Amino acid sequence: MYLYLVRHGQSEGNARRLFFGHTDYPLTALGREQARQAADKLRAVSFSRCVASDLLRAWETAEICVGSRALRPEKCPALREQFMGALEGCDWAQSHELYGDMIDAFVHNWYDTVPPTVEPPTAMEARVAACVDDVLARGEDTLLVAHNGSLSLALKHLGLMGLDVLMQPEHAFRHGCYSAIRIGEDGKAVLEGFNL
Repeated sequence: MYLYLVRHGQSEGNARRLFFGHTDYPLTALGREQARQAADKLRAVSFSRCVASDLLRAWETAEICVGSRALRPEKCPALREQFMGALEGCDWAQSHELYGDMIDAFVHNWYDTVPPTVEPPTAMEARVAACVDDVLARGEDTLLVAHNGSLSLALKHLGLMGLDVLMQPEHAFRHGCYSAIRIGEDGKAVLEGFNL
C-alpha cells in the first residue's frame, strides 16, 4: 500500500508569521493555489481514501486535492498540529514577552524544548501514531493531509526519519507538494519521494 502525505497550503496564520497549532486559520489565496498545485501533482496518483486533520487549512486542502474523485475526505483530529497553548496567535515579539530566550530554543528544537502550556511532542506523537496505525490497518492507498509537525511525526513513527533529521531547518514539508511512502507486505515503510 501507499501513503501520500500533503501539507496544507499557506494559511492566514502562516502569512502573519504567528505561533499557532489548533487555531483554525483558513487558507490564503496563495494557500488555495498551493493546494491546487498539490492536486495537479496527485492527478496521476491512485488512492482510495483521504484522511485529513479537521482544522480548516488542512480540510480545505484535502477537499481541493480530492477534487472530483469519487471519495470524500475523512476527519481525523489526531492529525492536528501541535497545540501551542499560551503561544496560540502570538507573533515573535509577544512570544518573547511570554517565554524569553526559550522561544529561540523551541524554534530550533520543538521536540526537546517545550514551553509551559505547549502540548508535549510525545503526546502529539502518540495521537498521530494512533491515526497512522489505523490507516495502515485498513490497508488502502491513502492520502494524508495535515501539518508540518504532524506529518514529520508520522515519518518518525514509520521509522523513516530520526529527530536528528526532523530538527534540521531544511526538513519541512513544502506547500504544494506531496511525499510518497510505500508500505511493504512486511510492514516496512520506504520513503519513495519527499516534496515531489
